[in-house]
Amino acid sequence: MSARAQDPNWGPFFSALAPVAGEKILDVGAGKGSVAYRVFQESNGAEVYAVDPNEKRVASMRRDYPALKSSVAGAEILPFSDSFFDKVYTTMALHHYSDLDKALKEIGRVLKPGGHFVVVEVDPASKQGKAFRFFGRLTGEHMSLMSEDQLVSTLGAKDGFKVGSSAKLKSRYIIQVTRI
Repeated sequence: MSARAQDPNWGPFFSALAPVAGEKILDVGAGKGSVAYRVFQESNGAEVYAVDPNEKRVASMRRDYPALKSSVAGAEILPFSDSFFDKVYTTMALHHYSDLDKALKEIGRVLKPGGHFVVVEVDPASKQGKAFRFFGRLTGEHMSLMSEDQLVSTLGAKDGFKVGSSAKLKSRYIIQVTRI
């Protein structure tokens, strides 16, 4: 494992995702692409795709990280064929999805059977979670924070998903799901 993956802020994520060369990996809600680029570097040769609904963020991603295959798209309508990806992940973005059920269905659609979906999300009870809610109310931004237990329950109830593990971090949690 590289020094990047051993970083206490990123180590659990990279352990859960375990990116390797030759895989097709999708970042849903990639923002400006910095996490997707770290995944690309860590994998030593995976094809890393990154989507975000904000055109300016995607333009920044294309400029700063040309190795990524980036496109403008929301989680609810992903522009990829069925079972295209080995792994899909989202980091600190799930709370922005406008229709979580539709987004999870789409993620399940583009993920190969046996593939992993990794979620890193903010704990709503943490200081960071409280700050997110406060600033979300100020800006009028859509934000639906779920506790780890709530999200595990939601994911476990979805057809085609099996929750494998979850881990609590300081202000975040990580959940790994397998598409069955």
